[in-house]
Amino acid sequence: MTPPPAPHRPPSARRVAVFGEALVDELPSGARPGGAPLNVAAHAAAFGLSPLLLTRLGPDPAGLTLRAAMTSRGIPVEGVQSDPTFPTGRAVVTLRGGIPRFEIPAGAAFDAIDGAAAARAVREARPAVVAFGTLALREPASREALREVLDASPAVRLVDLNLRAPWYDGAVVTRALSAAHVVKASDEELDELRRLLCLTLREPEALAADVVRRFRLKALYVTRGARGAAVSWRSGDVVHRAEADAAGSHDEVVDTVGAGDAFTAVVLLGLVRHWTAEESLRRGVEFAAAVTRIAGATPEEPSFYAPFLAQWPEAS
Repeated sequence: MTPPPAPHRPPSARRVAVFGEALVDELPSGARPGGAPLNVAAHAAAFGLSPLLLTRLGPDPAGLTLRAAMTSRGIPVEGVQSDPTFPTGRAVVTLRGGIPRFEIPAGAAFDAIDGAAAARAVREARPAVVAFGTLALREPASREALREVLDASPAVRLVDLNLRAPWYDGAVVTRALSAAHVVKASDEELDELRRLLCLTLREPEALAADVVRRFRLKALYVTRGARGAAVSWRSGDVVHRAEADAAGSHDEVVDTVGAGDAFTAVVLLGLVRHWTAEESLRRGVEFAAAVTRIAGATPEEPSFYAPFLAQWPEAS
């Protein structure tokens, strides 16, 4: 899946496609809609984009609940498939020191996304960006589905690595990076890349720059928890780096579930709005910090987004 050159002008100014898992997060505080693609799509809709969520749900109450949640969050459901056999995905989430840990059982509906149907939806939508992660690549059926989706669209490709043990290996990660134009990873995932790909550099900025060069990425964003985030990008043979300080007080953190997805959603918005890497970095850190001050991955009140829409007039 060698990425085509990114188009100079997106086919559709507001359409974005997000491929992968939609599931129920079973949190200590109760069940909530989740899955990185669903979370990113929910933020994208609140930011004024029109997300095409390419996922698959089971024939069960959880699937009905997720469909209702998508509708309430303004996510169109034309890309959501129904599976007659596999159950809707679920993630058992435990918090250790405020840091989420995920247990995601195998055999979920999102493991069986129909590639032909997803590719048809993408051709009709003509999205400016296609975003995906690695969890939905754990089974051959969805790996093939993603290949069909990417073959059907010349859109910019945004990858959120979102590594969830034990559902990845070096081949899965290499496949994702080779298909990407822009990548988002956490600092822990960057270190895991070093191990999986047998890279020798250990200093984070040098390692990020090496990954950018090896996979010919346009940009690699690395989130660093309370220390903010950093971005490395390539212009010809020159690699530039920038950092940002985390916004907000650590004492205000409720949980960090979905903070990375919030950051990814801002990077997605920046690609559509043609922000600079520094603008996406700074705004992503600001928005992700705000999400850590609420329970769960996405806010239930649309008013949560109002301050950001006011500060980012081009996103309204």
